[in-house]
Amino acid sequence: MIPAILPEKASIETSTTCNHTCEYCPVSEFPMDHQVMDLKLFAHVMAELAGLGRRMKRISFNHYNEPLVDPWLVDRVRLALSYGFFRKILFNTNLSILPKKLPEELQFASDRIEFNINLPTVDPERYRQLHGKDHYHRVEANIGRLREAGFAVRINIQDNSLVNRADREGVVARFGGSLPVDTIESTSRGGLVEAVLKHYVKKEDAVLAGCLQDRPTSYVHVGVAGEVFFCCQDYFKKDRLGDLTQQPLREILASPTARKYLEYVYGGLESPADFICKRCELAVYRGGEAPA
Repeated sequence: MIPAILPEKASIETSTTCNHTCEYCPVSEFPMDHQVMDLKLFAHVMAELAGLGRRMKRISFNHYNEPLVDPWLVDRVRLALSYGFFRKILFNTNLSILPKKLPEELQFASDRIEFNINLPTVDPERYRQLHGKDHYHRVEANIGRLREAGFAVRINIQDNSLVNRADREGVVARFGGSLPVDTIESTSRGGLVEAVLKHYVKKEDAVLAGCLQDRPTSYVHVGVAGEVFFCCQDYFKKDRLGDLTQQPLREILASPTARKYLEYVYGGLESPADFICKRCELAVYRGGEAPA
């Protein structure tokens, strides 16, 4: 039986800009032109998500962007909280940017916001090498500012061939006693990034049979222009389900295109050679079975 898309989480690409060039992120090689989602489209996206009638765990203002560069961030949070379908707003951020007044301006939402900080090392020189910017001391200071303001903060260490054991142990030693610290194995983002621990080799005779994290069915992804795409691993948003400026989200998620993509992943239907799941470490395969 082919599962339906019943999202528990939603990511909204509020901008396309990141101020860092981390070597383990596609932004370092494929920077995007600067775009920001206007508030009118954002309000439409939120209404469409609410219209699904699902209680979601969280929404985030991310694809591969830095959400804190958003000039309308406070307005966006206030508008989002006028809807009741989600529990938390997650900011995946490098936290090198934290405008002076922002912690105070976001106090009204402090119990609904979580900052998830990409921090691979506490060595300033190593930080510059990995992120392309000399921002470590700024990040550390901003962590302190958020904590003093009462926000939930956790640290995410991307584990890959560039981040070494000393880097990881340094982050845990510095912050592990006071903050949650998670180590997450990096992926190649559909073959775009080489700094991974496990190099991915597709089985030529295999057929897709699922996703290790069930991302296709548990997430919904909306791009900066309203495009709805299949997976967060798809940096270029090539595998699209539809366009929210042209069609309701409920229809997009139940469309023939969405059904076809789900059949690629879960139903044994042979997919195109460039399909995102065929380039992803999270893919599950049937060992050589013919398509159903």
